[in-house]
Amino acid sequence: MNNVIRFVILFIVVGAFAVWSFFKLKSNQEEVEARVYKMDLNESVLVQTETMKKEPFESNTSYLGSFAPNREVMIMSEAAGRVIKDNIQEGNSVSQGQLIAQLDTDILQNQLKIAENNYDLAEKTAQRMTNAQEGIMATQLDKAQSDVQTLKYQIALYKKQISMATITAPFGGIITSKFFEIGSLAGPGAQMAVLTDINTLKLEIDVPEEEITLFKTGMRLNISTQIYPNHTFQGTVKVIASKADANKNYKVKIELPNSKEFPLKAGMFGSINIENTYNKTGVSIPRTALVGSNKKPEVYVIQDSIAKKQPIVIGASNKDRLFITDGLKENDVVAIGGIVNLRDGIRVTIAEQ
Repeated sequence: MNNVIRFVILFIVVGAFAVWSFFKLKSNQEEVEARVYKMDLNESVLVQTETMKKEPFESNTSYLGSFAPNREVMIMSEAAGRVIKDNIQEGNSVSQGQLIAQLDTDILQNQLKIAENNYDLAEKTAQRMTNAQEGIMATQLDKAQSDVQTLKYQIALYKKQISMATITAPFGGIITSKFFEIGSLAGPGAQMAVLTDINTLKLEIDVPEEEITLFKTGMRLNISTQIYPNHTFQGTVKVIASKADANKNYKVKIELPNSKEFPLKAGMFGSINIENTYNKTGVSIPRTALVGSNKKPEVYVIQDSIAKKQPIVIGASNKDRLFITDGLKENDVVAIGGIVNLRDGIRVTIAEQ
């Protein structure tokens, strides 16, 4: 019996708590809703508007890229030896054929002298055998002439190995990296220095598939930079990629001579602007009129003093305006200011212009 009484009391307590919680939550909800601002659709919002007119629309397209060197190579050793002469420093300019490093060739020089002496002796021996009338077998003469040729090839080999120990610049440019010092050992394939040619630069830009036809090989373009905002560089389109990357962009390379007065470096940014890439007649809106996202652009059209959301399709754009290909027509009135307070169906008052 006592267990039944305790159960009834527990049930009443739990039930009372549940009822109290319900009314408390409902009270809190009503309090929160009372504090939330609710716009009165009958309230008038002041807006600025523009009446759509069909007008010529021109769009300029800009592309940003970075400058790349005309040529860049890793200079490597072709021979083995100790560095006995170091003729460069990082950041130095070098001309074509200028000495980069000299490897020790003492052993090769001595081997060359021995081969040259042996060659002289072999050549004289072969000449005497040729001039002799009797007592010389054909096989002996062949052997003597073969020795001359062998030593001739050996001399050429030593000279080539000596020339390979003299490391020079394949073209003029700037030493951007250096990997050796006096006394260091080098072997065939050892990295010695990086040589970069920036006398000519290439501005590399990525162009979307739908805009690649704007570019033609050989066309001249103006190039702007942030580092020299008041100077314009002249470049020529040299390469248009024949294959797109994973993002459906094509690489375009614009070549330009580097300027002594306004020097550029590889890795700097540059931009080009192609004018009149979209020249049509139709309606356009200022950028301030756009609401919604880029994937779902909308505007507020004012009809009978009521704001109504209208989906649109954007065809092109320039610095200030967006060309509309669908969703608006001539004489439509579009809100261009005060739209932050607008809602679909709200009453508006048009500000005097």
